[in-house]
Amino acid sequence: MQKRFTGIRLLLGFVAINLVMFLMLVTSMTGKHHWLSHVLPGQFEYGGNSSGYWVFFALVLLVDAITVLIAGFVLLFPGMREGAALNEQRLARQLVDRGGVTEEAKESIFVALREEVLGAHYQIAVGRMILVAGVVFLVFAFFAVSLKFARALPVGQMFSVQCLQGRVLCDRPANVIEVKNANVTASQVEMFTVDQLAGAALLGAPEVYDWHFGTLVNNSRNPLFTNFVFAFRALTSLVLLLIVISLLRRPQRPRREKKTIQSVEAAAEEQKA
Repeated sequence: MQKRFTGIRLLLGFVAINLVMFLMLVTSMTGKHHWLSHVLPGQFEYGGNSSGYWVFFALVLLVDAITVLIAGFVLLFPGMREGAALNEQRLARQLVDRGGVTEEAKESIFVALREEVLGAHYQIAVGRMILVAGVVFLVFAFFAVSLKFARALPVGQMFSVQCLQGRVLCDRPANVIEVKNANVTASQVEMFTVDQLAGAALLGAPEVYDWHFGTLVNNSRNPLFTNFVFAFRALTSLVLLLIVISLLRRPQRPRREKKTIQSVEAAAEEQKA
């Protein structure tokens, strides 16, 4: 019952966050002055010249992705903590030949533990699925934010083109060429996103071995975008690591057939014999 309430609270929190951001958009569009234009780049005019609103929608997608990841953390961490202390077979071995404990008490403890193990296993599985969905959500949000900010700031320089043999040639000592946002295409930003995802998943190995899908890199002279890229890679690496740990440390799922303490004791006696 408590886990059901947790899921309901997470869902209500997700809906509340989206409702607040929707109200922010409505108040900006219906007011005399577009107050979003004072905090976000781009144009906030109706029609085709509305790059500022696309920036806002990209940020909404990013906030939703982070909210989904937080929901996954909330479900995964308690399940892993409880599952680490619950071991059906270990407790069963402790109860075998334990004097002073009646068979009824042993059976009650065993059944209660079985329910806890099943609950922890289910909670970890749900949390892991939410984290996987959150990572996918986060990758799309990273691509959207990078592309829409580049469109809203055409004269800015968020990206640089790295000099790769056979693909891009340059004579700069730094081995990169700064490029204006207006000259960056959506396909280049897409490959840039793939590069950052590969770097996060492989712990920086693509940079070490010079493996690249695209030619764009973040412009280190732009600290805001550089910090955003670093935050994306760090968060993605953390989530992927937690997914792997949850697979390795998940509690053992009990078999479908119902075991009893008598069956465990019989199996222990057979092993001794």
